[in-house]
Parts: sequence; structure tokens; C-alpha cells
Amino acid sequence: MSNPTPTSANGISIVVPTFKRVDLCQNLLESLQVSIREVAEPTEILLIDNSPPEEAAKIKQLCDRFCACYHYQPISVSAKRSFGGKIARYDLLLFIDSDCEAAPNAIASHCRLYREYPEVVAVLGKTEFKGAKNFLWRSLELTPFLVPFHLGDREGTRIWGPSNNLSCRKTVFQKVGGFDSNFPNQPGGEDVDFGYRLYRKKYLLTTCPDALVYHTTETWLTLGQVGRRLWNWGRGEVYVYDRNDEFLYYDCPKGMAIVSIAIVIGIVLSLLHASGEWLLFPAIFLGVNFVSRVVLHLVYNRDRGGQILQILLAEVLGLVYECGVVAECWRRGWFVPFSHRLIALPEEALWLWNGQLLYTWVTFAQLLVSVAAIQAIMRST
Repeated sequence: MSNPTPTSANGISIVVPTFKRVDLCQNLLESLQVSIREVAEPTEILLIDNSPPEEAAKIKQLCDRFCACYHYQPISVSAKRSFGGKIARYDLLLFIDSDCEAAPNAIASHCRLYREYPEVVAVLGKTEFKGAKNFLWRSLELTPFLVPFHLGDREGTRIWGPSNNLSCRKTVFQKVGGFDSNFPNQPGGEDVDFGYRLYRKKYLLTTCPDALVYHTTETWLTLGQVGRRLWNWGRGEVYVYDRNDEFLYYDCPKGMAIVSIAIVIGIVLSLLHASGEWLLFPAIFLGVNFVSRVVLHLVYNRDRGGQILQILLAEVLGLVYECGVVAECWRRGWFVPFSHRLIALPEEALWLWNGQLLYTWVTFAQLLVSVAAIQAIMRST
């Protein structure tokens, strides 16, 4: 890799990691050309790619056409961002994903915040989704998985935010070590890890709702796309927790974590009592857990009674994420994420505490119902 490039006093380097996505890259580069016109200081676009030869050639042609610097690097997404930050010429770094488009004032809004407020070290812009919205997308809207993309909607500070619209002073980026270049390519979560790298140095992200980026829904419209993404995000959570264990606190165990523990308990109890009924315990608990989640969803969102099928799919998607967490924990033999959570900002802590307190009692009730069901089955046989 190249040595770090000396930074100029003023300017912004736009770093775009990509893989294939030729048409989406074109849309992004076109939008960046418009947005750059609103910026009074020097700019550059660094596109870091590892596409197969045919797509790579097309993306390079796009870079030549739109005056972007093309770099082929067969490395992970996290490493691509760090590579871009390392070779950037200017003192501000803006990270935008290739499945996004910048609004006309997006880049200028990022720059303005740094120039007007010298204490600002990193900025999280606003993200709006754009494109077709099918049944699957409507189900996703009923999950917490799109919430992070709205962390930049209001002015304030955040520990972390999605890296599809995130900027940082290069000096600070270098100080915290950038994105973790060793972060696995498939699991997501490198943006969470980067936020906690900043937090470890007493830095926070400043939100800027005026810095708007449009995120296409095109990469979210099939079960395969969403299922892989959520599974990998679940796996990535374990990596993030491992790298930031000093920021963990005890939390109510996740549903699928209890199921995996129940499998072990069920096997042990079946052997001790020579009774196969206890092998049903994990399946019964999973069923009770799933039904109760759907019921709670309907209780707290009574206006969604006509969306029962979307709610069912939303809860299935939640289980996919949790399965990713559990699978990675078992693979590593490290189970701390089963019952821990990363700390939040003080203004978010009370809301999280209230939600988790309710979830704890609900989980306790689920366990009692599951045990009662097993005992009823045993009496009936």
C-alpha cells in the first residue's frame, strides 16, 4: 500500500469503496459532480474497487469520465476505506458508499460544519432511502435494522453511525487508526467499530441533517440480499463486541441465545431423566418467543393490525440476525454477546433500560410458559 499522502490546509477527499455495481457507481459519480460544484475548496474522488476484470474496466472508464481516481485493491470494505483515508490529499475525508447518491448540498454541508466549528472532528450526514419499496422492504421498516440510517436526521451527537455518509478530519482518522483493516470482509459492523474507536479517544460524531445522501433500495429488495446482510451483521456484532469489550454492560439474553442454551439443557435433562420430552424444550421456547414478539409488536403498534404478514416476516428477519450472532459466538467459543450490549449515550440510556426491563420480564414469562408446556406433555404421556 501507498504511504500516507501529505494533506493540504483545506480540501475534502471523497472515498468510495465498491465491488461491481457499475450502474450504481455511475449514478453516484454523476451526483458527486453536481455536489462538488457547491464546494468552494479543493476536492478529489477516490474510488477503491476490487471487481472482476470486466466490471473493473467499466468502473475505471467511469472514473476517467468523471475525473475520479481509480484504485484497484483486492481488500475488504473496511480496508478500502482506510486505504482511501491513507492516500487522501486533503484534510477532510468523506466516506460515501457506491449504492448512494449525494444531494447537491451534501459535500458543502459537511465542509461547512468543520470550517465553522473547529471542535467538530467527525460528521454523520442524513440518509434517505430512494427507489422501489416492495413487501420485503415494508417488513424491514417494521424492524430496528433501518433505524441506524436515521441517526443523522436530527442535530446532536452520536457514538457511531453508518459509514455510507460519514466524514472525519484526517488527523483524527489517523489518530484512531482509521477503520480496522483487519475487520472481516463479510460481517458488517466496521462503522460501529470506528465509532467506538473515536469514543475511546473521547470523540463523538456530530450530526448534520443538511448533508443529505440518498441510499438506493435496489440492494435491499430480495430475501437473499437481506438475509445475507442481516446474518453478516449479526456475525459482525460479535467482532465489534470483542474489539470493544470495555464498553459492554450486562443485558437480558437474546432470544436465540436462550434457544441455543436450551438445546444444551434439553439434551442434558433428557439424559438425566431418560425422557425425550425435554428435547422439545428449545423448539417450544422458540415458538413461544416468536409468538410473544408478534403479540408485543401488535400491542405497541395497534395501527398495524392489517400488516400481520409483514410483522411475521419482520420477526423472522430479527431471528436471522440473532442466529448470526449465536452462530459466530459458538464458532469462536465466546458467549459474552449472549447477555451484553454496547453502552449508549446518557440521553439514550433510559429509553434502552425501559425497553430491556420489559424484555427481561417477557423472557422470564416465556421460559415459565415453555417449562409448563413441557410438564404438560410429560404428564399426558
